[in-house]
Amino acid sequence: MKAQIRTIQSALILLLALANVSASATNNGDESSSFVLLSSSSPLKMEAIPSPGDPGHELPARLEERIASRKKIQSDDSVTEGSGGSVMFDLPIRKGITNSNPGFYSISNFVDQDLMAPDMLLDYNCGERTYDLENGLNHNGIDYFNFPYSWLMMDQDGSVVVAAADGTIIEKHDGEDDMSCAFSESARANEIWLEHADGSATVYTHLKKNSTTAKQEGDTVEAGEYLGVVGSSGFSTGPHLHFGVYDSGNNLIEPYEGACNSLNDDSRWNEQPDYYETGITLIASHDAQPVVPDCPTIEEPNFQNEFSAGDTAYFSAFFRDALTGIIGSIEIRDPSGITVVNFGNFEWTQSDHAAGASVITGAVEFPSNAESGEYTLRVTYGSAVQEHKFYIDSSPPTPPGATVANNAQNGLFFDPGKDGEGYNFVTTASGTIIYFYGSDKFGNRLWLISDLIPGSFRPGSNIEVTMFESTGGTFGSPVPSARGLSVWGTLVVRFSDCDNAVATLNGVDGNKVSNLIKLAGVAGTDCTNGGVTADSPWSGLWFAIADEGEGYNLVVAPNGAILYFYGFKSDGRRLWLISDLVVDQLQVGASVAADMYEATQGDFENPVPSAQALVLWGSAIITLIDCSNMTIELIGSDGSKTSVTIRLAGVIGLECSE
Repeated sequence: MKAQIRTIQSALILLLALANVSASATNNGDESSSFVLLSSSSPLKMEAIPSPGDPGHELPARLEERIASRKKIQSDDSVTEGSGGSVMFDLPIRKGITNSNPGFYSISNFVDQDLMAPDMLLDYNCGERTYDLENGLNHNGIDYFNFPYSWLMMDQDGSVVVAAADGTIIEKHDGEDDMSCAFSESARANEIWLEHADGSATVYTHLKKNSTTAKQEGDTVEAGEYLGVVGSSGFSTGPHLHFGVYDSGNNLIEPYEGACNSLNDDSRWNEQPDYYETGITLIASHDAQPVVPDCPTIEEPNFQNEFSAGDTAYFSAFFRDALTGIIGSIEIRDPSGITVVNFGNFEWTQSDHAAGASVITGAVEFPSNAESGEYTLRVTYGSAVQEHKFYIDSSPPTPPGATVANNAQNGLFFDPGKDGEGYNFVTTASGTIIYFYGSDKFGNRLWLISDLIPGSFRPGSNIEVTMFESTGGTFGSPVPSARGLSVWGTLVVRFSDCDNAVATLNGVDGNKVSNLIKLAGVAGTDCTNGGVTADSPWSGLWFAIADEGEGYNLVVAPNGAILYFYGFKSDGRRLWLISDLVVDQLQVGASVAADMYEATQGDFENPVPSAQALVLWGSAIITLIDCSNMTIELIGSDGSKTSVTIRLAGVIGLECSE
């Protein structure tokens, strides 16, 4: 079996084997002030990390029959086509929101173009980044493997599989063990097959157990929509995604265009990635040597960013597609920006290419009188530069807290010229969260949630924040946020006063500028007429732990309460609901009912006024249990559910007491 298909973990033992290091450290003539490099020699060396793989996946006969017997999906305006009407693809993998690493994958294998075996290898670019087996099986897809710390990344949902193009689910399988470390012909993978508008099919396999989309066979998905989490189910040697493409005649194709691609002439990518995607994947500091157990035990990186003078710290730098001729360097700079440790230069010399992944590690003993403050680990590789901050006898800066006066911006905002969509601003003690509700470019409902905005708003200042969208859930089975949320784009908000703001959305559905006015504020907040009412403190964000991935926003205005729901319809489309005005006072132990409405018209560029777009969806029954708990029963066209919710965040300045 070829080295490139060995599991990552078996080779990560190399992680701390620092060999041939050329380095220097500053001591200013005083031994007690020296930064001491441990186990160093010359020159600095990059170590290869072998990558996982699989033997490939033929189009099952059951799918060939199904595709042949059913009418092909008809193309529509939403389908992106290339020359000849072929559906074009985007990357089938994205970084999960739990993953803060700069990079998260590398490619170990492409389609094998040479049908002879064994050891007759040829990829689309005339290289040998593929493999075959002695039984004559040639690799028939692209392998994207988690990197680095693949099992930890899988455990934390750090690498997510998404639809490469619009399509229909024609096969879905889940429930298989996802901790495979070796090839087993009897093992079946968790996987999803999609059929696309041109009759082509794509396969996404080795998914994490119980991670597949809540959508079922026959349901449609959009490009970029959540399908599952990268795992190691089935015939696999470690966490990775096998992505395969078949044309309308059920023939294997390689989506890359290249001189040695004999399967198809043109690229099938909207933007074809480079053959080598060289770069820095992660740099980190550790308070102990990372522990990399035997497959499939989860790694323990021992990440640490805060140290004391006299400590020993360990450092690592991971690289994707290292190549000969590219020079890199590693150094540590003190709080003043002066280099106190120079690890020296390095380059990959063991072969033309590092087979997808490589690492450099080292250890430094800090002097007993090291200056306190923020230090910088700086790594360069060719034109790529990354910096990692760590601290000696100090801590990272504390994000600014919000002031009570910030609740002046809390409430519901909309642009009268874009009636049919709007924003919810929820100002909490930790910062502000903003929701947008409207429609996407295809005419389906869209809701977005912002990252947390620390501190307080200042009139006249621009606030820019990342906005996230969610896909992959249904009314009965919402998808957890860690899996379903992905970056949609950005929102820039500029308040002129507490009742007026300009909001600029820029993301995958387009961009727009809205001149917002406050529709309703929470009773008792600054800039809202009327004082605090008995039920004002119920305002805020609520969610049910069992249904994480959907939630509620309750806004108690001076003239009544409004309830918003953000989640999914029964067919997997996004759903947002808005209640009628609840004029009855909210009281502990009492239930109140409200009609709930959904929008059925509009698109991102052309929202339809609420009077035309909103239709009755059903009803909600709200029962207050105590200050931190309430039940919400939804009954409507997508089904019924009772959510036992807890308060996620309340409005700053309106503390709720039992």
